[in-house]
Amino acid sequence: MTTVPRPFTPVLPSGCAIRDARERDVPAIARVYERAYPSDTDYPLVEASAVRSTLVDDETVSAFVAETGGRIVGVAAIEHDSFDEGNAQICKLAVDPEHQGQGLGRELLKHRLNVLHADPTFTGLVYSAAVTSHPTSQHNLIARGFEPYSVHKRFQGGYFGPNAESETIMLYTPSIGYAERDVYVPERYRHVVERTLAQASLDLLGRHVRTVNTVTYPTADQLRMALSHEAGFLWEVTPEGSESWAETKSELLTAVRDGERLMVPIDANARQLLALYEPLERVGFYPAGFIPDWLTRDGETRDAFVFQHPPDETATTMHVVDEVKALLDVLDLSYRVVAEHDRYWELEVE
Repeated sequence: MTTVPRPFTPVLPSGCAIRDARERDVPAIARVYERAYPSDTDYPLVEASAVRSTLVDDETVSAFVAETGGRIVGVAAIEHDSFDEGNAQICKLAVDPEHQGQGLGRELLKHRLNVLHADPTFTGLVYSAAVTSHPTSQHNLIARGFEPYSVHKRFQGGYFGPNAESETIMLYTPSIGYAERDVYVPERYRHVVERTLAQASLDLLGRHVRTVNTVTYPTADQLRMALSHEAGFLWEVTPEGSESWAETKSELLTAVRDGERLMVPIDANARQLLALYEPLERVGFYPAGFIPDWLTRDGETRDAFVFQHPPDETATTMHVVDEVKALLDVLDLSYRVVAEHDRYWELEVE
């Protein structure tokens, strides 16, 4: 049997080790989350019961702990199939405040990438949703081969403070496949697609980007919108599907009026879905990015052009690194530079 080489070499602090989480670790893991997250927020994993159901009992989650001197001081997870078939999310990182600044977050990230790299059954995308109030996390991801692909304003729960967090979807570029396919987007979004493909890999520029300018809203007979509804989000828009949540313009408008935070990834390889771009914009959605290989349909990988509907129009503060700031520029999002720090920008995004 050939041993799969590790893509990253561990550089752990002396006396520290990373291992799989176990049932008996549940109380200690909950304490790490409790110490790492502010007491005035409602982060659920500060409760042992939530840790057990989310990290230990859930077969789609692989959890890991960092241990030193017999004490658990860090925790992190891989969530499989968390967005679409076959993908994996790098998530749920927490390090005890007494042990922050020692590189444990970096090592827990490397460990999870090594685990996925060594799994011969895993062939999907690897991604992470980095909150924009933590530029160190953005640096850590980018240094390991991640790139920003979409920005979602005030999208996560307020786990680090009283307000909802903005997030950036960071994609691990070595996990992107290079299959050539046609991409269909309106002309006005061509620059978003081209920049994304260029930053992912020069190999991806071989894909054809086709533009169609005539966009009309489809009727239910012309196109059935298969939208799955989960936890207040619109997750998918596909040409076909057995589960329909919103098939008409009126149903989509109702969801918007209900004030839900909505994210709509459109299958960018389906020409007929060009008909969705204009009506989404008309009811208040705006483009958040283009993500190669984001969706899977019947075993076939698909690209996604992502729209979002913001929860409000108030200005939002973000702390972002240069790469994320460049993404905001490409998406034509308006912002004001509040302060420039050594390793990140402080922006007020309108």
